Amino acid sequence: MPQSPGVFVIDQDPDARYQVEHLIPQVGFAVVGSSALGTEAIAKVTDVKPAIVLCGLKEPLGRVVQTIESIAHALPETPIIVYSTSDELELVRKAMLAGARDFLHAPVEGEELKRTLAGALEASERRRLRDSGSSFLGPEGAIVAVYGAKGGIGKTTVATNLAVACVRAAGQTAVLVDADDAFGDVAAMLAVTPEQSIADGLRLSAGNGAGEAFGGFLCKHESGLSVAAAPANPLEWKELPSDHMPQLLHRLARQFDVVVVDTGGTLSDVTLGVLESASVVLWLTTPEYSSVRDTIQAIQALRSTGLAEDRIRLVLNLTSPELDVRPSSIEDAIGQKIFWTIPYDKLLRRSAQLGQPLVESNPESAAAENLTELALILSGRTIELVVSQNGNGGLRHKLFGRERGAKESARS
Repeated sequence: MPQSPGVFVIDQDPDARYQVEHLIPQVGFAVVGSSALGTEAIAKVTDVKPAIVLCGLKEPLGRVVQTIESIAHALPETPIIVYSTSDELELVRKAMLAGARDFLHAPVEGEELKRTLAGALEASERRRLRDSGSSFLGPEGAIVAVYGAKGGIGKTTVATNLAVACVRAAGQTAVLVDADDAFGDVAAMLAVTPEQSIADGLRLSAGNGAGEAFGGFLCKHESGLSVAAAPANPLEWKELPSDHMPQLLHRLARQFDVVVVDTGGTLSDVTLGVLESASVVLWLTTPEYSSVRDTIQAIQALRSTGLAEDRIRLVLNLTSPELDVRPSSIEDAIGQKIFWTIPYDKLLRRSAQLGQPLVESNPESAAAENLTELALILSGRTIELVVSQNGNGGLRHKLFGRERGAKESARS
């Protein structure tokens, strides 16, 4: 009989620790140890080397963060999952920046614990097989499409910063795909010089290339992000099997935790293939009248294709300190609630011109912190909660409620 994956529980509260230890065997996992915070936890975890670490997130927060950081440094391949009765974003953000990969709201329920533990193991296995050069045909990571029905609204800037933040802040394996079939700028914005491009990947997908060879068209950014660059000659898109874009994206999703896709501003066959494949579509608009008008027309056009609108999340990118159209009017006109607002930050455009993602060059700037928080929410299995329409979406459901509430307050 196969041995159940081992889980180590860390919690300063012995009663809370006992409750979690009692629940773990009920969902098919084994408890391989437990302790309070600090050096005791670090020593025991490094000795036992569990498959997963569960850690209670509570005061004193400094000791929790130090414990997580030490374990993440000692065992970088071991996923750390935190749980807490609080759903404060700043609390969760600090834990994830320290090295935690997921969050559970306490008191922890059996089914949610089972899904979270299993998801953590799947992500770790994808990472291990990817690093070993193997092709992984198991569960897929998230495919996040960044789209907007107009050029010059910041799609590529948002996509590059999100992808880098998924790697740097969220600890995910990620690939950024430049699917702009007009003039893709991802490679320039990241200051990378690719030897191959997405064209080679599409040809491999069309020919059902061997798994060992698949991925050779990717190049690496210094952050650890993998990049599928656009062809140097945009006319090459006309000769490519663009109908194989969904197959390419799904193959990449079997190798990476997150696949971020930068798209063109038109509804071409390439873009439609991306939108149909996406787990979630971050649909960018600015407050400019022309951007809102184009968004309305594009959504109306997409309805005829049968694209599931519940995958669309409206993102308002404030590219200017002045608003042409009020956010409430944008929501009314488009028929979608604003899911996320990216604040105006003059450093964002400047960093794009220098080929330095803002989340790296100025991580404490307003836009960088905003995009990092979005990446933390979208990374890994948390994408399920973003897409879900279930009112019991837990932490992320409440986060979105607060985000919209803040916007309503700002408008009033």
